[in-house]
Amino acid sequence: MFEFRGSPVSVRPDLRFAYMSLWGHFSRPGPTLDGQQRIALLTSVRHRATEETARTVGIEPPLGLLADRLYHAPTTVDGDLVRSAADASGDPSTVEVAALVSMLSSVDGTHRALGADLEPLPESTAGDPTGEIAEGLKRRRTHFPVPPGPIPVMFDLLPYEGAVFQSLFGPQYMTGWEMALETFRRDPGLDRAQMELVSSRTSIHNQCFY
Repeated sequence: MFEFRGSPVSVRPDLRFAYMSLWGHFSRPGPTLDGQQRIALLTSVRHRATEETARTVGIEPPLGLLADRLYHAPTTVDGDLVRSAADASGDPSTVEVAALVSMLSSVDGTHRALGADLEPLPESTAGDPTGEIAEGLKRRRTHFPVPPGPIPVMFDLLPYEGAVFQSLFGPQYMTGWEMALETFRRDPGLDRAQMELVSSRTSIHNQCFY
């Protein structure tokens, strides 16, 4: 698993391990979708089958459209699109779908950048949705309900999805502790300034908003 076939360079073990752990997460039931629905969603999104996604996964079409846009055309995602999905399917389902698709997109984007074949999605595991949803969160000029604090954490309405999403920061970018170090450098790899240059250029290209 995660051999990155076709890549001209080797891939760090910590990144491979993070992606393997993520694949296990994808296969298990989430807060609002079971494992079969989660894998069906991600399979359909890869193939740009928005209507099939909604029908197979059991979600409303606006949420299927959001999933498709997040993966294939993220610059077209705006507040109106998110609100339409949330109105049709509820905030928890919308957050779960957004988290799943965002994480898949980052993994597949890494493979494409390396010229590697996409990793096949895992088989789903049995079980009912967990229903693990945080209470008391509110929109704070954000698309999703978030906890209080100066830096919104977009997927914390679903604590476990949010934790898995944040666990990818270190392998793919930097941990919170590493971000505080102006002289941080991976060995082997890029230094802090080089990482920031790449991330800033990527954000501009994708028209990211904060």
